[in-house]
Amino acid sequence: MSGMSSPLSFRNIFFPAILLAGLGLMNIYSAGRNTSLEFLWVKHAIWLGISFGLAILVRQREGGKAFHWSIPLYLLSLIGLILVLLVGKKIGGSTRWFSLGFLGTFQPSELSKWITLLLASHIWGQYQPDRTPKYLTTLFSATILVPMVFIFLQPDLGMAVSFLPIFILILLIKEFRLKSVAIAMILFSLAGVWGWKHVLKPYQKERVMTFLNPSKDLKGPGYQINQSRIAIGNGGLWGHGIGGGTQTQLNFIPVKTTDFVFSVWAEEHGYIGVCVVLTLFGLLITRMLDIGVRARTLEESYFAIGAACIFSLHFFVNVGMVIGALPNKGMALPFFSYGGSSTLAFCLVLGLLGGIQHRGVSKS
Repeated sequence: MSGMSSPLSFRNIFFPAILLAGLGLMNIYSAGRNTSLEFLWVKHAIWLGISFGLAILVRQREGGKAFHWSIPLYLLSLIGLILVLLVGKKIGGSTRWFSLGFLGTFQPSELSKWITLLLASHIWGQYQPDRTPKYLTTLFSATILVPMVFIFLQPDLGMAVSFLPIFILILLIKEFRLKSVAIAMILFSLAGVWGWKHVLKPYQKERVMTFLNPSKDLKGPGYQINQSRIAIGNGGLWGHGIGGGTQTQLNFIPVKTTDFVFSVWAEEHGYIGVCVVLTLFGLLITRMLDIGVRARTLEESYFAIGAACIFSLHFFVNVGMVIGALPNKGMALPFFSYGGSSTLAFCLVLGLLGGIQHRGVSKS
């Protein structure tokens, strides 16, 4: 048990997260050199310090009480989503943020999805998988759909999509029935057609069409993906080192501290550096699944597995986007992309998982 008590212990879930955060900070520093973003890494370092400090505090002091606070936390998160639509800061046609002065902005939806997972895990954790009331599925779906609607209104399709792994929890808890899966697929397909016609903005449709044919207009919608691919290919085996990537330093890579931060890493650290980051993410997600298996209670188990699903979605969507395998959804790469809101949210979840891990080990 003592080997797990330190956040720097290899078996502790904090270990891969701290390494990823350190590499990400170095990467953001390099991406911002000689640009207006030159000191962005300082803001990110402040957010990292605050966030990891809170994560360690949560790990030590939370003791499983967060699940009992999930309903009021959920209601507060809904209030935050409503307020941001009314008085939030508008950037690039979207109203998703509150202004925080020097520290930048805060995006309430980043916390909302994790609070929703917390509540969903708490609700389902009260029942054995084979004894869940029928009405619970409806309540569960409504719990997830309400914040998704507010996030669609911002609009933020990528963030709304990140709520979908919570639905996976239903499939993990309930019996797998072919009829239920078929009905779900049909409903999602119909929702997709309706969303394409009535919900998606023109720029969002353009992203999907660019994904289907990225070479159609390399100076227009296809520019981002094309430059990202060039940067990744330019990295070779070993990369060009910090500050040595031409695509990065000549500002050909778009939004290089957030959406395309992985392209910067690939160009400057090559295939070897990419393998290091992929290994750390694999280790992090594996740790989460292991915590879910060893958890003391059902709600803790569901939360850990749901967290692994959401982290996996963020990872695969972001990396898939920069190589052109998926449309651009603007989804943060955990502990790697710049962003105070996402960093804080990821670290708070890390703290909760660290506490579950510690209690699970204590039990065993």
